[in-house]
Amino acid sequence: MVNDILHKISRAIVNEALENDSMIVLGNLKGIRRNVKGRRFNRKLNNGFPYYKLSQFIEYKAKWLGIRVIKISEKNTSKPCHKCGEEGVRVGSSFKCPNCGYSCHADYNGAMNILKRATGLVSVAGAALTQPELGRMKPS
Repeated sequence: MVNDILHKISRAIVNEALENDSMIVLGNLKGIRRNVKGRRFNRKLNNGFPYYKLSQFIEYKAKWLGIRVIKISEKNTSKPCHKCGEEGVRVGSSFKCPNCGYSCHADYNGAMNILKRATGLVSVAGAALTQPELGRMKPS
């Protein structure tokens, strides 16, 4: 059942990239299991965290269609404000920047910082960049 859901999610992501002539950027979680967060966290991570499998499904489906997939380190992506670059404050799932006053969901801020890293990496390589339209994804 989990594999079926992961296949459907990965197919939707790859189809979105294909429709928009985009690349796919994934957070590289290599080494996450080495972080010492406690027994409860490690149990949840190992039992119910199919991110690696989802990323594998996305990668092989994207490769099949010639879509580029880039993995970007997530280290220190939740701290800086993606608008002004200054260090913000994260409380639970909320992010607020004391410098510019911007606030949003903390995961959104982290994702935007990953996107900035990816576009910087691609522009160095000289590839054409496409920006995704924000707010198009529908919750399932």
